[in-house]
Amino acid sequence: MAESGISRRSLFAAAAALGLVAPASAQPARAWPNGARAAVSLTYDDGLNSQLDNAVPELNRLGLKATFFLTEDNAHWRLSDWEALARDGHEVANHTVTHPCALSGYSADRFEHSEIEGMEGYLDAHFGADRQRTFAYPCGYLGIGHGPRRERYARYRRILERDSVIAARTTAGGPNRPAEAVADPLHLHGFEPTFEGDGVGPAIRYLNETVARGGWAILVFHDVLPKWHTDGDASVATHNKILARVAALDVWCAPMGQVFDYVERRWR
Repeated sequence: MAESGISRRSLFAAAAALGLVAPASAQPARAWPNGARAAVSLTYDDGLNSQLDNAVPELNRLGLKATFFLTEDNAHWRLSDWEALARDGHEVANHTVTHPCALSGYSADRFEHSEIEGMEGYLDAHFGADRQRTFAYPCGYLGIGHGPRRERYARYRRILERDSVIAARTTAGGPNRPAEAVADPLHLHGFEPTFEGDGVGPAIRYLNETVARGGWAILVFHDVLPKWHTDGDASVATHNKILARVAALDVWCAPMGQVFDYVERRWR
């Protein structure tokens, strides 16, 4: 989580205790596609080889489409594979050119030109300019430059708005309520189910909460490896169990841009 060493789960628990996270009450009766009880988007950050090698085969086996937030620094090594993945119906989207996390030294102009516009141009050239423009904040960091938090956050949002980003995903928060996602599309909640350990329990609890609310879960993955090594990784076995749980639930699983487009039309 940006600007803090507090764990993501501890932060979410503290927010819930303070009443900052809304209770798990149901959404208004506005149906998800095919009568599903909730929506789920599977997202993968950084454009990593392990995602192509270990995550995509299981996604395809289960018929699930996901969003891959690419950096040019990583994606160019296997560009043809990412292009094939996009042709197969998965979403590719902007995660900046170089994945900077410490943004205090950036001016808004420099960050916009080098990281946001630069990556949008790369994606336009290789994946087409007619794609939906979605974004994931590297490291969950939401502010640029110096000054009060509100000013730093506002700089980032203005950049994304100028570059026609329709929705942006963070790495914390409870399941998204559709009306709130429409009201604040540049602060969609994401959840990293294996950030602090390689178990399926956090993902199952989060998915169950999403179904109970009738909301929208955005799950976040990074490396998908034979064995879990460090924060953010998922072992192949755990990743596949989470995907199997998604496939078994009465949910609509679709890329983030597709779900947001539906939410915007249905809940506006």
